[in-house]
Amino acid sequence: MSFEDKDFIIRQIKQLAEGIGQFLSLQSVKELIHYDNAEKDLVSDAEIEAILLMHSVRKIQQDNNLTDETVSEELGVNQDDLASLENAEKVPTPDELVSLRNFVNNV
Repeated sequence: MSFEDKDFIIRQIKQLAEGIGQFLSLQSVKELIHYDNAEKDLVSDAEIEAILLMHSVRKIQQDNNLTDETVSEELGVNQDDLASLENAEKVPTPDELVSLRNFVNNV
């Protein structure tokens, strides 16, 4: 897998998250992303879910005028890791995924 291929897929996921991705399930987004791609494992489920969740976290942050520090504290994730998750530079740990899900579902 080339870096360019993965970067392209990640940009597609981010665009989906901004549009119809917020209304689709993780499985539906995966199917859309992998529709024309021969390599199914280009981006992991955790990476796709993290991108969608981070979009929701940032939307909640903006809607509620929360600071990065407040969001970081709520999630229990340091600000550098949070930025890496948002930029898809880091695959989330299972604990980080749980924190993201809980934040999005409880706000």
